[in-house]
Amino acid sequence: MDARKLRDYGIGVYIQNLVEGLQGKIEMGFLCYPEDRGKLPGRCWTVKSRGYSLGEQWEIWRHLKKIHHRIFHSPHYVFPLLYRGNLVVTVHDIIHILFPRFFPRGASAYAKFMMSRAVKRARTVITVSSRSARDLSTRFPAARDKLRVIHNGLSPVFFTPPSPERVKWAQGFSPYILAVGNNKPHKRFPLLIEVFQKIRKKFPQLTLVIAGWKGDVPEGVETLGKIPLKALVALYARAEVLVHPSLYEGFGFPPMEASCFGVPVITTRVGAVDEILGEEVYYFEEREDLEVLLEEVLRNPERAREKALRARERVKDLTWEKSARGHLEVYRRLL
Repeated sequence: MDARKLRDYGIGVYIQNLVEGLQGKIEMGFLCYPEDRGKLPGRCWTVKSRGYSLGEQWEIWRHLKKIHHRIFHSPHYVFPLLYRGNLVVTVHDIIHILFPRFFPRGASAYAKFMMSRAVKRARTVITVSSRSARDLSTRFPAARDKLRVIHNGLSPVFFTPPSPERVKWAQGFSPYILAVGNNKPHKRFPLLIEVFQKIRKKFPQLTLVIAGWKGDVPEGVETLGKIPLKALVALYARAEVLVHPSLYEGFGFPPMEASCFGVPVITTRVGAVDEILGEEVYYFEEREDLEVLLEEVLRNPERAREKALRARERVKDLTWEKSARGHLEVYRRLL
C-alpha cells in the first residue's frame, strides 16, 4: 500500500484506520516517507520523492519491481504509470475536476490525466459513496464495471462518551453552533459565518465554534485549529447543532460523527450523507434556507433532537472493521 499520505487529514484517516482494520488478516507492506517508518504494522520501503512529481513516478515503480507482492493498493488516484501488476485504486472524489477554481493552476488537468489512467489500469476502483461512484462513471466511463463503493468507518472514539473534563471544557462555549473542517474554499465557512451573524441578533448568547482551522473571525466566532479527537468528541456532544455547509465531499465525516451523539445536523447533500442519514438531518441549498433552518432548530430543540436520535441509529454500524471487510473481499477476489 502507498502510505505516503499517512499524515493527511482525509486520506490519512482512511489509511490509518483501514490498516488497523486489516491488521492480522492479510500481510501488508508499505511505501512511506522516512519520517513515518515504524508507524505501520509491516515493513516500510522509504520513498524520498515528494508527491505530484516525476521523481515519485520513477522511484515508486522501481520499488515495486523489486518488492515481491501480489496487489498494489494506491489510496489516491496517483499511481506509477509504468506499473503493470494487480492494481487497486481508491478515488475518494473528483473535486479537482468539478471545481478547478478552488485549486492551483494545472491541478485539475493533472487530476484528470491521472484519474483517467488509474481507472483504466486498475482491476478495481474503490470509492467511498454512491455519489462519488456516479461522478466517476460519468466522467470516466472506463470505471463503470470496476467500481466498488465501500463506505468509510468512524473511529471508535465517536461511539464513546466524552470525559467529564472534556465536557466541562466544551461547555465553556455553550450555547454554540459547531462546524468542523479545514478552511478550503469548498467548505464555505464564510457563508456560515455570514448567516451566523444574522442569527446571533436573535440569539445574542450564541457562539459559532469552528474546529479544524484557526484564523481571523468576527466577534462571536471561535476557531480552534486542529484539535485532538477526544476534544472533538466533547464538542459534538455539547453542540446545539452541527452545520456542514460544504459544496462538495467524497464522504462527509462531520455529519456522521455528530449523529453519533444525537446532535441535530444541518448539511448540504454531499458525499454519502444523504445515502446514510436519509431524511433524519436537515438539508439546505441556498443561504436563506440555512438561516431559516438554523432558527427552526434553535427554537424547536426537542423536535430537532428526535430527528437526530433517528440519525444516530443509522450510523451505529459505520465502523472501520466493516470497511476493512469490504476491502479484504476486494483483495481476495483479485487473488
